[in-house]
Formats: sequence, structure tokens, C-alpha cells
Amino acid sequence: MKTLQNWFMVIATLILVLSIISCEKDKIEDPLVFTSEISGSWKVISFEDYVTSTKTIKTIDNTWECCKGDNTANFTMSNSTEGIVEGHNVTNTFHGNFVIDLKGRIFIYNVIWTMVGEPEWGNMFHSIQDAERYEIKNDQLIIYYNQNKNSITLQGTDK
Repeated sequence: MKTLQNWFMVIATLILVLSIISCEKDKIEDPLVFTSEISGSWKVISFEDYVTSTKTIKTIDNTWECCKGDNTANFTMSNSTEGIVEGHNVTNTFHGNFVIDLKGRIFIYNVIWTMVGEPEWGNMFHSIQDAERYEIKNDQLIIYYNQNKNSITLQGTDK
């Protein structure tokens, strides 16, 4: 009976040790370094629909030339995870708040828009308030929404 208890203790200890050393801690990046990349001014260059494999870019048919016909966003960090987003969608303006985390999630809320006659390109930009995730690659901010089925690609304009 004593031998069985000893074997049980050895096996329990072995399982405990293996479970401790097999757990790898996630690498936590400096939040200021990670989140500061979103700060700045951005201009929409395309809208992607991954379900239909379509990409919509600005054309003379879907925007107006007044105000350059651009959709723009400026992200300003208030702290390491929160900030203000504001910008233009062709003929109108918007203002709201956003929260981001170290996993690339983004939540845009309390968005207020002016909504006076917009072309299709401007209307499409309203999808930014459905943002779920973002990533930055090659000076492009890609904001995913609709369970990653769609995205907005923006080009940095600060440089």
C-alpha cells in the first residue's frame, strides 16, 4: 500500500512539473510601442470583401472630386489603449472614440457623423464603426469587420 502511495505521489509530482514547464508565457510587447503605430492620419485606398473576392477602389463613378473625394481618419491616442478617431468621408465629418488591445482588436464607439448627400465611396466608410480587428503592414492600416469577411485599407499620410 505504501508503494502505491509513493508511485501516486511521483506521478502527481511529474504531471505537475510537466504542466508548469510546458506552459509558455505569452510575449507581452510594450503597449506604447504596439499601439502608437495606429496614431496619425490615414486615407482609405480600398474596401475588400473576402467572401466575394472583390476590392473597391476610389473611382470617378463612386465618389465626387470636391474635397478630393477622400475618406480620411485621424487616430489620436489618449493613453496606451484608448483614443479619439475623427475624419472625413468625402463630404461629411465624423468623430468618435476607440479602444485597442495588444491582440490587435479595435472597438470604435460613440461615433457621430454628419450625413449630407454622400456618394457610394463615402457611404462605404461608415463600416469603420463596425471595426473588430486591425493590423499595420507597410504603412497601411487594415481594419477588419463583419467577422473578418470585410476590411478597409488605409494608407498613412503623415510621412
